[in-house]
Amino acid sequence: MDHPVAASAIGNLPSAFAAACRLSRNDAELFERCREALVGRFNSPAIWFDITTPLGAAPRVGPAQMDDGAVAVARIRSGETEVVITAGAEVADALRSVALPLAHGLSVVAELRSVLMERQAALDDATFQLRALRQVARLLSSVHSSAETEQLILDFMAEVFFTWWACLLRPVGDAYEPRIFRSLDDRIRPGPIVRALLDTVLPAGAGATGGREIAVAALAPPTTELVVPLDAGTERLAVLLLGPRLNEHRYGPAELDLAGTLSFAAAIALKNAHLVEQLQTAANTDELTALLNRRALEERLGAELARSTRHQLDTTIILLDVDNFKLVNDSGGHAAGDELLRGVGRLLKEQCRQPDVVGRLGGDEFLVMLPMTSPREAMVLVGRVQAGLKALAHLGQGHAVAASIGVAAAPRHGTTVNSLMAAADAAMYKAKRAGGSRAEVAGEF
Repeated sequence: MDHPVAASAIGNLPSAFAAACRLSRNDAELFERCREALVGRFNSPAIWFDITTPLGAAPRVGPAQMDDGAVAVARIRSGETEVVITAGAEVADALRSVALPLAHGLSVVAELRSVLMERQAALDDATFQLRALRQVARLLSSVHSSAETEQLILDFMAEVFFTWWACLLRPVGDAYEPRIFRSLDDRIRPGPIVRALLDTVLPAGAGATGGREIAVAALAPPTTELVVPLDAGTERLAVLLLGPRLNEHRYGPAELDLAGTLSFAAAIALKNAHLVEQLQTAANTDELTALLNRRALEERLGAELARSTRHQLDTTIILLDVDNFKLVNDSGGHAAGDELLRGVGRLLKEQCRQPDVVGRLGGDEFLVMLPMTSPREAMVLVGRVQAGLKALAHLGQGHAVAASIGVAAAPRHGTTVNSLMAAADAAMYKAKRAGGSRAEVAGEF
């Protein structure tokens, strides 16, 4: 076959290659377009490209079956990129004179595309990290309970790193105990980790560490791929364990850096949740008895009355005023009075059911709220409390320990906090005027 193709005849090939670069979505498509340009110029399909880049060897471009007489007309290697152009015997001589610059051009294109892909991957990583940080910022800006914050952190980190399993451990005594866990493999169940050992291997500020590090691997579950301490300064609030990734990618330096950044934000979120809970507890708790205070009691009672009204249920309250409290204070001082109040508080908590609410209104007055309970049923508890008060005689400084008790129920004796409290208060004062150490119900059963 005659191939009167001179080097000048390929003068428009560079533009064809440039168009291939613009139009191609991947390396395979790029090389195929470049080969098609050569096939068109040399009027022969017997042209093959073998290209190796830093990303690996690409599949051979050209007919599936290579001619027996095919020869390599150009081979050029630059770094990790190698381009080999092979042609059939009938076109090899015509192609050989221009093959070397063409191979060089392809190697440059392949090298540039590999650099571009690396830069694009880095950009994608940076974009992903910014999105992750934005999500953490939202987490920090919203107030959640500690339990909710723990769950948010676990779910977020597991999804960011696309893991088979994840476990959040919190310090409890001498160990880091698993608090919450999620997994696509039920066979994995992380256990506690000795606190002193892990803190020695990963001191405060150590940052995220691969789970295959020898010292870490001896402590973590077998399939742990990443250990992320959640430290706020020198305080370790939690430890996050992450298993293998679903996409089978390893945790590289970029993932370790991202985990370290996210762990600091997560630790701050946990610390904030803990501080908010402390403030809420302080605002709602009576300092002396550790029971609910008046403000919290009235809020809980208002919510319970609204619920009982909707569902037509009884809610009974017991108002208790300690008899002879002034005499105890006068005999033993305020310390003795405080100890008596703490004893009464403990008694009420011990005698009540889990749904019941106990609090101190102030001074020597206590309130017990009994959901879904009638006055008659409440009197059973009153009897146990009166017997328990007698057992606190050692706290009475020589005076009998007893109480005047008023019982009222919604909706029978009131449907609002103020009306129901007033009814119980009137019943309690009736008991006190009758000599104390007794209970009165507002109205009849």
